Amino acid sequence: MFAFGGNPLVLKPVDAPGMEPRLPTDRQVARGFARLTGGFWRGATARTAWFWTLALAASVIFSVFVNVTVNRWNGWFFDTLEKKDTEGALIAMAVFPVLAITVAGVGVGILVTRETLQVHWRKWVMAKLADGWVGERRFYRLSLSGYEPANPEYRIADDVRWATEPLVDFAIGLLSALITIIMFIEILWEIGGGLTLPQSFGGVTIPAYLVLAAIVYAVLVSGLITIVGRHLPRLAAARNEGEARLRFSLMRIRDHGEAIALARAETGERRAVARTYDNLAQRWLAMIRWRGRLTWITNGSSALVPVVPLLLAAPKYLSGDMSLGGVVQVAAAFVAVQNAFNWVLDNFMRIAEWLAAARRVNELADALERLGTSRPDDHLTVMPSPDGMLRLAEVTLTDRGGRNLVADLDITAPPGATLHVSGELGLGKAALIQAVAGLWPWGRGEIALPAQAQVTVVPHSLHLSEGSLRAILDTAQSLSTERLADALRRYGLSSLAQRLDEHNDWDKALATGDRQRLALARAELEAPDVLLLDEATSALEVDAALDLIAELRAARPDAIMLLMGQSAGFAEAASHRLLMKRAGGVARMAAHDANSRAHGPHPEEGSHGPSRRGKTELPIGPDGAAITHGADRC
Repeated sequence: MFAFGGNPLVLKPVDAPGMEPRLPTDRQVARGFARLTGGFWRGATARTAWFWTLALAASVIFSVFVNVTVNRWNGWFFDTLEKKDTEGALIAMAVFPVLAITVAGVGVGILVTRETLQVHWRKWVMAKLADGWVGERRFYRLSLSGYEPANPEYRIADDVRWATEPLVDFAIGLLSALITIIMFIEILWEIGGGLTLPQSFGGVTIPAYLVLAAIVYAVLVSGLITIVGRHLPRLAAARNEGEARLRFSLMRIRDHGEAIALARAETGERRAVARTYDNLAQRWLAMIRWRGRLTWITNGSSALVPVVPLLLAAPKYLSGDMSLGGVVQVAAAFVAVQNAFNWVLDNFMRIAEWLAAARRVNELADALERLGTSRPDDHLTVMPSPDGMLRLAEVTLTDRGGRNLVADLDITAPPGATLHVSGELGLGKAALIQAVAGLWPWGRGEIALPAQAQVTVVPHSLHLSEGSLRAILDTAQSLSTERLADALRRYGLSSLAQRLDEHNDWDKALATGDRQRLALARAELEAPDVLLLDEATSALEVDAALDLIAELRAARPDAIMLLMGQSAGFAEAASHRLLMKRAGGVARMAAHDANSRAHGPHPEEGSHGPSRRGKTELPIGPDGAAITHGADRC
């Protein structure tokens, strides 16, 4: 249901395809994601965000200090073993359980603060995107625009997760790496000292040689990783897109199962799924090849890192300048520094996958923003009507490419009018319905609706979400059980009155005619001011359709009803009629029998509606405009 307020609404098309920007770089993706999600640390959620962020940072910092303490404990313990100091070894062993408990506690603290922060952040980002997607019916307007990114629901549900959770882990890893480098380089410098080469090599002394070795090693390995893995972000994005396309192909079969089964089109659908998976497999294989090259470096480095510091420390140990505990300490410190320096190395694949997810989230956010752009010379305006009438003034509706669908439409319908629009509308019918409902963005002209009007569209086949009938009939959850049951009975669905709270897949449980009855009952309960019925009684007999329309009219006597198409009962129920003709693929208003024949209800109708009512036909003036006479008001 569309609620039209008091301010004009300009329905704006998005930019032309030729204006699309080129793909953003990885740096631009990161900046765009930061702008999109940084509001979590501001506004209403700032207190929660900063509390868990600072708690996580404190846990990470404390964790590094604990690791340094464990490193020093290793030096102490192995030195006591080398000296055969039994008492010192026993004291060291007694201290170790305390360190173990501290390490475990710090791990718990990091886990709780990290995952809590991730949950709150994901919730905020998902709510922002979901509100932007659902709000102002952008989910539908975006699909009309032609620029909707593939699978927006997947981007909100899954890509937000893959774009927020790893980023918290990256922040933890980066903070830990920086502090680790500072703390453990001090140990390497302190214990390793300088190395004096033999006279055969010139007797040169290399100061802080273990620190220099750690830095040189890290730079070499990180450089190789960056060169070899530079294509992985692009490949990861392509793979994720392929996964989304495969899910969409499978969902399409389920959603259109009846049509596919009746048409015996399952072979073609199976081939389409196979082609989609073949494409996905090619993307996966491309990633596997590049990851294989990357693994040569990562596995080789993993094998070398524990050995390199031992080889570097061996000369000083053999010369007596370094104790066994010192060797163990510098070896552990070298590995810690190396891991910290190679943080990008260890997280390269995750960074690539994060960039792919962040890019997809940014694309959805950008597409939603683009709905606000327009071509200044081509737009529809929906505005309040000062006299409570529905007016379409010089309305021309086009498709996305600018081709006219409906041209020069002028309609005036007073409160209580039932206008039957028939004839050769073609694609223009859907465009006209959506334009009055505030959805169609392409065209020009003005549409005036009664101020604060509630606009309800009753489609040919109402989408019935899985759940209870109560939720389908009363989306606001504000109506009593008696009111809902009475509406079901009046629209010929007495058998459902006792099943309001039954959960079912009502799309499958109800026949087409019953779904149309349910749609009309729901339309009444929404208390609309403007009703658009799109072939809404096509599955019903004429008499049944007339009775249902009469119920709807009796419930909303002042509502403006537009009956679109040739459904049963539409022509008989109308108080005004408008005939459309197509010429050159464009629907235009055509002259019709202008003789008004309405002089009140037919004797067989009674006083409750138009089930046998005569017709007041809408005259067409010489300029093509529809003329509404005062006597035609209902």
